[in-house]
Amino acid sequence: MARNPSVHLLAFSAFVLFAPTLAFGAAPQPAPAPASKLPAPSITLAEAKAIIDGAITYARDRNVVMAAIVVDTAGMVVASERMDGVSPANIQYAEGKAFAAVMQRQTTEQLGQLVKDRPDRYYAIQAMNPGKMYLVGGGEPLIADGVLVGAVGVAGLAQYEDEAAGRAGMAAWERMRPKR
Repeated sequence: MARNPSVHLLAFSAFVLFAPTLAFGAAPQPAPAPASKLPAPSITLAEAKAIIDGAITYARDRNVVMAAIVVDTAGMVVASERMDGVSPANIQYAEGKAFAAVMQRQTTEQLGQLVKDRPDRYYAIQAMNPGKMYLVGGGEPLIADGVLVGAVGVAGLAQYEDEAAGRAGMAAWERMRPKR
C-alpha cells in the first residue's frame, strides 16, 4: 500500500499546532479591553440644534434662507441644517467657517481681516488647511463657562447677516443652557 506524503505532512502540522494545547490545557483567554474613557462631548446635540434653530428663526424673520452648522472642539459636525431654497454649497461654506472659528479660536470675521493686516498669516492658515477653512464672516466660536466647546457657522446671507444669524443662534443656546 502506497503512502501519501501530504497526509503525513498534514498530520504532523496538526500535531505541532495543537500539541501545546493538549499538553498544557486550554490556551489562555485574552484580557478584556479596558472601559472607554472618552471625554464627554463638548457640545450636545440638543445644544447644537438650539443654536441652529435660533439662527433659522433669525433668517425666517427676515424672509431669507441660509445654512447653519455646529461643530465640536475637534471641528467635527454635531448638527447641520440647510433651509429650503438655499444653495447646497452653503452647507460647505458654513462648515468651513465653523471649522476655522473653532480651530483658530476666533471669529471668521476677525480671521478675514488678516488678508489686509497680516497676509502672511492669512495665506499660511489657508495653506495649512486646504479646503477646510473659509475665512469670511459667519463663523463664531462657542464658549461655555470660559471654555471653548465648539463653533457655529452660517452661510447664504450677506456677510453681516451670517454673523448676526450665528449670534442669534448663540443667544438661543445661552437661554437654554442651565445657569451656573
